[in-house]
Amino acid sequence: MEIWLGLAMFAALIGCLAIGIPVAFSLFGVAIVSLLLVGGGFDALGLVAPTLWGSITSFTLTAVPLFILMGAIISASGMGSRLYGSLATLLHGVPGGLMIATTLACAIMAAVSGSSVATAGAIGRFSVDEMRRYGYRDSDACGAVAAGGTLGILIPPSIPMIVYGIVAEQSIGKLFIAGIIPGLVMTVAFMAFQVRAAMRRSRTEGPPRRDAAVSARDRLAALKHLAPIAVLIWIILGSIYQGIATPTEAAALGTLASLALSGAIYRELTLSKIRIILEDAARGSVMVLMIIAGAMVFGYVMTTTQVAPVISRSVAGLDVSPWLIFIAINMLLIFLGCFMETLSIIVITAPILIPIISAFGWDLIWFGVILTINMEMALITPPVGLNLFVVQGVVRDVPLERIIRGALPYVLIMLAVLALVAAFPQLATALVTGVR
Repeated sequence: MEIWLGLAMFAALIGCLAIGIPVAFSLFGVAIVSLLLVGGGFDALGLVAPTLWGSITSFTLTAVPLFILMGAIISASGMGSRLYGSLATLLHGVPGGLMIATTLACAIMAAVSGSSVATAGAIGRFSVDEMRRYGYRDSDACGAVAAGGTLGILIPPSIPMIVYGIVAEQSIGKLFIAGIIPGLVMTVAFMAFQVRAAMRRSRTEGPPRRDAAVSARDRLAALKHLAPIAVLIWIILGSIYQGIATPTEAAALGTLASLALSGAIYRELTLSKIRIILEDAARGSVMVLMIIAGAMVFGYVMTTTQVAPVISRSVAGLDVSPWLIFIAINMLLIFLGCFMETLSIIVITAPILIPIISAFGWDLIWFGVILTINMEMALITPPVGLNLFVVQGVVRDVPLERIIRGALPYVLIMLAVLALVAAFPQLATALVTGVR
C-alpha cells in the first residue's frame, strides 16, 4: 500500500512540474492533498505549520542567502573578468589555453560563489567571446563554460551541499571540505581533455590565432588580480577548515570581504549595481528557501504516511549486491537530472535515499559528494540542463544543439570521476577529520 502511495505521490509531483507549476508549490500541493486523503485528514494539517517554520528558520540555512548575496556581488563587480584575463595571460601559449583559463576561472569562482549558474554566468559573459575571437569552435567554447560552471556546486562552498546537509542532518563544514579533492580531480580532468582536444585539432585545422607574445612582466602583472580572489577563498574555506568559523559564519565573512573588495579596492559598487545585486540575491534566496520549505513538508508527509520508511526497508532488504543498488541509485539520479533542476532532485529524493545509504553502512558525507557529482551532470544534460540555457543566454547566436554537443564529452569525464570517488571513498573523506 505505502509503495503504491509513494508512486502516486511522485507521479502527481512529476505531473505538476510537467504542466509548469513551480517546484515549491508542486511540493506543497502534493503534500497537503496526500495528507488530506490518506495522512489523517484536517487533523494532520496542524503539524504542517511547525514543520514549515522550522525548515526555514534554522541558523545553518542562513548560509544560503549569504552565499547567494556574495555570488551576486562578485558577478556584478567585474572580479570575474579580471580573473579570466589574468589566467588567459598566464596560460598564453599553452594548447587550448583559453579553454583551460575558462575551466580554472570557473573553479576559482566556484570557491567563492557556491552556485553553478552564477559561476557559468559570470565567466561566460566574456570568455566565450574571447575564445571565438581566437578561432575556437563555438561548441568547444560553450562546452567549456557550461561544464566549468558545474564546478560551482562541487568545489566548496556549495548551495546544493548546504541543502543536502540540512535534509540529511550532516555537517555542512564536512561536506564542503569533502568536495575539495573531487573538485580538484574534476578540474584537472577537464583541463587534460581540453589540452588533448586542442592538440588534436591543431594538427588537423592549425593552431588558433594568437596575439603577440606575452612577456614575463605581463605574466607577473597578471598575478595581482589573482590575489584578492585568493584572499577571499582563504577567508571562506580557511576559516571552516581551521575551525575558526562555521559555514554560516564563513558565508557572512565572505560577503563582507567581497563587499570590501568590490567597493574599496575595485570601486565598482554604484547605487544602481547595489540595487541589482540586492534584487538578484533576494529573488534567488526566496526561490531556494521556498523549495526547501516545500521539500520539508513533502518529506514530513512521506514519513507520516510510512512511504519513505517502507520503501527504504524494502530496497535495503533486497537480496542483491549493494553495489547494484548503488548503480541503480545513480542511474535514477542521472535520469531525473535530464528533466529536473538540481535542488528539486535533492530535496525530493533525499528522504528516501538517505535511509537506504545508512542501511548499507555507507558514509553520508561521501554520498553527499556522489550526489553532487550527479547534480553536476544534471546541469549539462538535455533537455533541462540549466547551464546549457545560461550559456545560450550569454551567446544567443549559438544554437542550443551546438552547446549540447560541446558539453556532452564532459558528462563522460564526470562519470569517470564519479566512478573514481565511488571506488575510492578516501578522495571525499580524507580531509574531513576534525572539521565541524
